[in-house]
Amino acid sequence: MAQTPAVRRRIPGVDAARGLALLGMIATHLAGLVTAHGTEPTVVGLLFAGKSSALFATLAGVGLALLSGGAGSRAAPHRGPLLAWDRRRVAVRAVLIFVLGLACGFLDMNVAVILAHYAVLFLAALPFLHLGARALAGWAAGWILFSPVAASLLSAAMQSALGGAAYVDGWRLWSNPTLMDLFARPGLLAWDLLFTGYYPVLQWLGYVLFGLFLGRLRLERLSVAGLVAAGGAAVAAVAYLLSRGLQSLPGVTEALAAGTGAGTRALSAELVTGASLSTEQVQHLPVWFTLATPHSGAPLDLVLTCGTSALVLGACLLLTQVARGALTWPLMPLIGAGALPLTLYVGHLVALDVFESATADWPRAGLLIAYWVGCLVAGTVFRGFGWRGPLEWPLARVSGTLAGARP
Repeated sequence: MAQTPAVRRRIPGVDAARGLALLGMIATHLAGLVTAHGTEPTVVGLLFAGKSSALFATLAGVGLALLSGGAGSRAAPHRGPLLAWDRRRVAVRAVLIFVLGLACGFLDMNVAVILAHYAVLFLAALPFLHLGARALAGWAAGWILFSPVAASLLSAAMQSALGGAAYVDGWRLWSNPTLMDLFARPGLLAWDLLFTGYYPVLQWLGYVLFGLFLGRLRLERLSVAGLVAAGGAAVAAVAYLLSRGLQSLPGVTEALAAGTGAGTRALSAELVTGASLSTEQVQHLPVWFTLATPHSGAPLDLVLTCGTSALVLGACLLLTQVARGALTWPLMPLIGAGALPLTLYVGHLVALDVFESATADWPRAGLLIAYWVGCLVAGTVFRGFGWRGPLEWPLARVSGTLAGARP
């Protein structure tokens, strides 16, 4: 397959960051987040829990920014007919990804599939595609800080009206959404996707808006990449320290241990990794706002993971800009994998289902290395030949065709 202009226009640093997000998500699916006795986080839990999926969503926003205006000093958000065409193309992609995500829900693997939520996030981002960096910065900051407040108020109202257990147990799918849910219980599916699921769109839209803001910056400049990395590190550190400080106040740890059911012995590791921490019962309580725990959806969780996402993106941009030309070859497998995110994400879900019994006795570390090597080899091959991914290529063709002729 000949190299296309779309492949040549890709930003290597963005693809490298997306490759890291993909490898991190696979790690959380294959390796334990806490030690066997449950009182300490593992390396995977410390590095990747919550952070990889947040980076994945943030880079979705970056991708939307590049699609709707590009990157560089001459880029600007599209307007008029071209913006309308962009929105049609993104909407078609979202529908296709949504159907694919529901199909993946039938696979037998212990993974919370992000694709259906990811598709709804694409649709929710459509009204923001015309905005510039300054406006997007305001929207992203506001959404990240205030959407958790709205989620907490909604949870409080629903738990008051229905009872805590009835709302927590009955207004969430507690499984991956499938095509059956779309037809048999569409209302519950919508509620799960928007408010109570593993990746609630209400809060997760903040990541996409933040990514749109980052994508409107001049990412080709070393100074911008450095500021993005340093700013992300600072924001993440502040959020983490603020969370720890709030949780050191009298009675907070005890309230979290009792409300989440984690118990005081395992609480510390659970707060860092979110491994099996159930925060739904405390979402309407003040102690929920002290959490920077992965997938809690609390304000400090969103702020911290936006910070780590910016740190990784900035670092990858710096690496790829400093190591230009032939010096980028060590990064080629990672960059290539990041250009195949849908193919490799779905592929690893299928592999987890198909090879579950055959690999059940494998050491988790060895299995993880095998999956990582497979992704990096695929990235190297496809990058080397300039190919689009087996899922990325038809997705782009169908969305482009159904969106109509480009103005």
